[in-house]
Amino acid sequence: MTRDTDARRVRIATAADTEALGAVGPVAYAQAYGDWWADAAALAEHARTFNASAFAELLADTGATVWIAERDDQPVGFLTMHRDQPNPATARANGVELRRIYLLQTATGTGLGRMLTEHAIALARTEGYDHVWLDVMAQADWAVGAYRRWGFAEIGRKMFANTLRGDLREMIVMARDI
Repeated sequence: MTRDTDARRVRIATAADTEALGAVGPVAYAQAYGDWWADAAALAEHARTFNASAFAELLADTGATVWIAERDDQPVGFLTMHRDQPNPATARANGVELRRIYLLQTATGTGLGRMLTEHAIALARTEGYDHVWLDVMAQADWAVGAYRRWGFAEIGRKMFANTLRGDLREMIVMARDI
């Protein structure tokens, strides 16, 4: 656990955090990508994958760990890590996928995204994994730039079909050796 003087903290989430994560999740997603959705009903449907029930299910998954970011003891973001996930670009084994990294807009630029990532990487390294990977929408310049600054490199690309949105998005697959 890390505590800084400006009251930023990152820790592993527990079942007691389910409601807080379920409140932050849909808002953080909508702030990041809501304007990419032409259909508000489809966006609302997708946001349900970030609700308290979705987090409860994820927290019960022994192959996953959810990290929560806080400022002044209030949840402002999260990261989900998933063990034993070969990346889709090279199929390299012994990796951990960082599937969802989201912060509320008020928490962006505070270092919490990097803190979430570094804590997950430290745990993955301790558990014997040799790399982490993630995918990010190619159009999300802010996210791609952050991941590059944090030591991730592009290893491939893939197309993501979103049936709710009804379109294809190019995803950049990025990895970092640990």
